[in-house]
Amino acid sequence: TSEQACSDQEKASRALSPIIPKTRRMAPALRISSCSFLVALFAWAGVADASYGFLTRMNRDLLAQQLLTELTALLGHGTSHERLAQIEDVLRPMYMALPKKKDGGIDQGMARYALNRYFLAHRGWHISGIAYDGQRWNGSSSTPLLKSKMPSFIIELLEEHVAHKPLGLGELAVLAATVEDLVHSEAMELLTMAYEAHNLSMQEALQNEVQEDLVIRTFMLFYTMPWTQQFRNKSAALHKELKDAHRNNPDWDAIMLWVGDLKGAIKYQGRAEDNPFSKRSAYFGTYPLMSHLVEQVVNGFGTYQDIQCRQLKNVMLDLEGLDRDDGRVQLTNFYSPYMQGIHEYFVERPEYLRNLGSLDETDPKRPSVIVPNFLYGRSFCISTESGIQSFCCVDQCNTLMETLERSISHPVASPSLIAELVESLPSDTVAAPR
Repeated sequence: TSEQACSDQEKASRALSPIIPKTRRMAPALRISSCSFLVALFAWAGVADASYGFLTRMNRDLLAQQLLTELTALLGHGTSHERLAQIEDVLRPMYMALPKKKDGGIDQGMARYALNRYFLAHRGWHISGIAYDGQRWNGSSSTPLLKSKMPSFIIELLEEHVAHKPLGLGELAVLAATVEDLVHSEAMELLTMAYEAHNLSMQEALQNEVQEDLVIRTFMLFYTMPWTQQFRNKSAALHKELKDAHRNNPDWDAIMLWVGDLKGAIKYQGRAEDNPFSKRSAYFGTYPLMSHLVEQVVNGFGTYQDIQCRQLKNVMLDLEGLDRDDGRVQLTNFYSPYMQGIHEYFVERPEYLRNLGSLDETDPKRPSVIVPNFLYGRSFCISTESGIQSFCCVDQCNTLMETLERSISHPVASPSLIAELVESLPSDTVAAPR
């Protein structure tokens, strides 16, 4: 359970090895606070979901108070402040360009819109309860409070409790950090499961690189192939799954190569803080360092997956007729590779493409597929088991929008200025000036 996993993480963090620098000990402490808070959220959510009337209102008010207390603490100092400052820097151009209320802040709809763009562009995450799913951005949901609805619930609670204050850039950064912690807490449960599957203690350092590699590979197995979690208490079956991972997932070797590169990057970044006299046999042997690696895996896995999206985009653009360069592929060309047995992509029926918003029927005799609408639709998202988060293709249009927002820094601009800025924007497929 989430509560048990957080308890185990807290015990492990208390057993920090003296070789770990002080600056790196602060992050696990923040994770413990966030993790405990998320467990409380889930607990209260279960009560609120089963209750009605005054009891539900009371639970919601208590939860709102706890939310404000925790988020205020996160804004306080140290590592959390640095993290929030980094998120604010990323969000600032978009926030400056968003329409504001009379109090100078943004409403819940704009907050959801901004967070959705942030997570899709910089994490490749589609977050349930935040992302657009056919409803208005400011639409409220009466859906029972499940885990997948928690991000939306957090926004609603914060907006209610700070109703007398503008929902500003700082609050938006806190919301982003809170949702990230929610996603990270799911990953920590899988990491705990990986340790327990091999009877390894989180309170003690791993003995060697073999054990380190075993934990990492097991986590990635559970993370990328969730059905393998059923073997966590069956040692022989689990080792067979690890041995056959490359057969069950054709991208397994490439994924583990990417994880290896990520490990190297973390080691390089931390070289100034490492104790040169330490004799660690496994760099990520302690639980805090292993959990840091897992967080970086989760943060970067969406952008790794986006490599395939870009390859698919190139395949689609190769199908574009010589007589057009508008990012559309004629429907007959779209189906051609599959019909010729070249590959098994692009088999979606016209009805599905129409519902996805990627079918251009301006000319009924020559319908075409709109490439960005097709690639950035949910059909190419990879769902996680919890349902909170999916990995989707990174919308490259967001990069162009951020450049415009950084240049304008205001919700309103003249058409001539926008046209001038757009003309100077290069992209993967169009050189500047346009």
